[in-house]
Amino acid sequence: MFSSRRGLGRWFWTAAAASFVVSVTPWAPIILYPFKLFTTWVHESSHALMTVLVGGRVTSIAIERDTSGLTMSLVPLGRVPQGLVASAGYLGAAVVGCLLMVSTRVERSAHSILAFIGACMLVTLAIWIRNPFGVVVVLAWSAALLLLARSRFADAVRFLLSLLAVQVALNAVYDIRVLFFIGRGQSDAATMARLFLLPAWVWATAWMVMSLGLLYGTLRVTGGRR
Repeated sequence: MFSSRRGLGRWFWTAAAASFVVSVTPWAPIILYPFKLFTTWVHESSHALMTVLVGGRVTSIAIERDTSGLTMSLVPLGRVPQGLVASAGYLGAAVVGCLLMVSTRVERSAHSILAFIGACMLVTLAIWIRNPFGVVVVLAWSAALLLLARSRFADAVRFLLSLLAVQVALNAVYDIRVLFFIGRGQSDAATMARLFLLPAWVWATAWMVMSLGLLYGTLRVTGGRR
């Protein structure tokens, strides 16, 4: 099931090259906008999943037009569970990006992987997504993924899966930079600063280092296997 000639395969590197070419054009904000929204869904869903894992309850998820998001939840008292929930957004996106990168090597399962992601989006839509724009975004992405997963265009499926892997992995790292410029405003890093007294930039730096480490480790492992 794994490529016998390449670690990550030609579709992954094609998607990486396409992402780079698009990123240096004036149309990059428009073309990459849907993928930023998808990463926001991953980020907020990671918060929600961790909330459930620590015994809390998610009340709603909102995805906004400016690609920001907000997860409203009731989290058990204590610094540890609240810290885990606050950290889950950026680190969860990094983990999902790396898992998507690994999944691009299983070419025969690309259809099933897209169908699984689409189904997960529908589940979050049913139980958590509440704002109208978020509903439209998640519904559109889930419909596109499920329809493509049922299609016979194998190369298109592999390319989209690879493009999602590249975009989520890069956005997971790139989005952290915002935390260094928003001061004491509302953010995951600010929440960690209130909980553990260390400045927000310390947590932003730690998340960026861990995300880069995950990305490097994934490239190292997947690129080294034949």
